Amino acid sequence: MKIFCAITCFAVLAAFIIPAQAEEAEDVPEAIGGVVRYVELKPSFVTNFGVSDSGRLRYIKADVTVRVANKEAEYAARYHLPALRNSLVMLLSRQDESTVSSSSGRETIKVEALQELREILEREEGAGHIEDVMFTNFVVQR
Repeated sequence: MKIFCAITCFAVLAAFIIPAQAEEAEDVPEAIGGVVRYVELKPSFVTNFGVSDSGRLRYIKADVTVRVANKEAEYAARYHLPALRNSLVMLLSRQDESTVSSSSGRETIKVEALQELREILEREEGAGHIEDVMFTNFVVQR
């Protein structure tokens, strides 16, 4: 009987303590100038962007993360993820060899991506929400 009471007490305590700890874990640390949240646009983007001299398709594989300022912006980015992903796939597929091969070209892609994603959220939510776009992985197969 004592073991049953101990297990019951432990289960009741765990029901209150574990959710409280989970809520604390979700708190985003305060950064200089405010809260920063990152939203990974998963899964990885894989798209073709042209044809090589030998007739083979060229591919880009990119992992993209966006930076937003608050929970509302995070929810907006997650809610409109299909539209955001579509826009990025179309942007990546329009690129040419010289753009994806240079760091200045990839920076141009980043700027264009930021502009397009902000326009989508502005149209859908009334605010651009996205502060930055980061390519955490960018691989080109020629």
